[in-house]
Amino acid sequence: MDKESISRLGLDYISNIDVESSDEIYDPSTTNHIIVLKLIKQTNICCPHCGLVGKSKLRSTIVQTIKHASANENNLLIKLKRRVYLCECGKTFREENPFTSSKRKTTLQKDFKILMALKDMNKSFTDVAKEFNVSVQTVINIFDAKVDIPRQTLTQVLCVDEVYSKHCGYHKFCFVTYSPQLDKILDVLPSRNKEDLLRYFGNTPLEERKRVKYFSMDLYDTYRQVAKLCFPNALICADHFHVIKNLSDFFNSARIRIMKKYERFKRQNDSWYWLYKKYWRKLLKAPENLKYEKFRVSKSGMYLDEHQIVDYMLSIDADLKAGYELLNEYRNYNSCATTINAASWLDELIIKFHNSTLEEFHKAYKLLKNWRQEIINSFNRVNGFIISNGGMERANRDIKTIIRHSFGFTNFGRFRNRVMYCKNKDASILAYRKDKKKK
Repeated sequence: MDKESISRLGLDYISNIDVESSDEIYDPSTTNHIIVLKLIKQTNICCPHCGLVGKSKLRSTIVQTIKHASANENNLLIKLKRRVYLCECGKTFREENPFTSSKRKTTLQKDFKILMALKDMNKSFTDVAKEFNVSVQTVINIFDAKVDIPRQTLTQVLCVDEVYSKHCGYHKFCFVTYSPQLDKILDVLPSRNKEDLLRYFGNTPLEERKRVKYFSMDLYDTYRQVAKLCFPNALICADHFHVIKNLSDFFNSARIRIMKKYERFKRQNDSWYWLYKKYWRKLLKAPENLKYEKFRVSKSGMYLDEHQIVDYMLSIDADLKAGYELLNEYRNYNSCATTINAASWLDELIIKFHNSTLEEFHKAYKLLKNWRQEIINSFNRVNGFIISNGGMERANRDIKTIIRHSFGFTNFGRFRNRVMYCKNKDASILAYRKDKKKK
């Protein structure tokens, strides 16, 4: 095998190795390159068992197959002809293997490419195993041995949320901490139970917890209780998206109740009921997001834009129209309020929700009253940005992608490392193989 082939196959480092013979074979059935090598016989060989030098004789030759990968090819096979020696002490030993340790079947180059492929959250362990022509267990073993990401340090802004992970651990939901300032997942816990969270944050140094100034969360009361107990200097902030999501759900419940009152229009072949069934999502969109482009409404044959459809649906019931306007008034508050006027403006909205004719908005009134201070806190800004769980939700989506492509995990530690390895750009690979006891 010439120097050009050696360089093309990423075996430049064997130029310093004394090779007695080499050959390159192409296997069309597997489209793999097979490199056959035999090293020059060394003199004065030292026995690794007794330390005698030059007292060993050649006994036999074996062929060891080593899986390798280069920059251009994922599947290369090195067939190394290794001599077996017999020492005067009665022990046998093999010739030194310059490519990998004696018990390893893959080179470090192939291990590295496998780990780089696992950075893609859309690939499962099985997908990577097929790509590199190794077993799934080999990929898992490489990942477990070389990836062990510790908990990251807490930052000034801490976002928390849960992800449905019934197939990845003992609990139904796992708990995720995220830093929007660093765009990193700080840790993944197997449970969101209050006792487990208190134990976890209780083991975190107090000085580190004191650095957290803003604790952003959804409307789950357990998180609020944990934040009050564990983060003495943090303002608890309710995420804007979750507040509007809850208010929209209350309004949609009112829409369904009112729609059923006019179900008689369905029997009369009227388009009222059908519009409520087909275009109900238009009512949940912010008015500024509605389009003015007209299209044919097949049931009625009319050409309407989204604004006209919404007006048409609201004209049938005054209570629904008042609820729609109140929902959008809160959206306007969410977009325009500041730390100066957020409290007084929110108090006015709470009174309006309390006086609403929609019975579903009484629940909205209780929600806003219960989370009043947390909603006001969320209008604080860090580096010009409002405290929000937007980045946290994007991270949750990616975690769900990992779970979906892998069809769940049987080992939560492996799942946690895979999530942090894929999501954190600075996630590193261990220089040495991890102790099996730590897997």
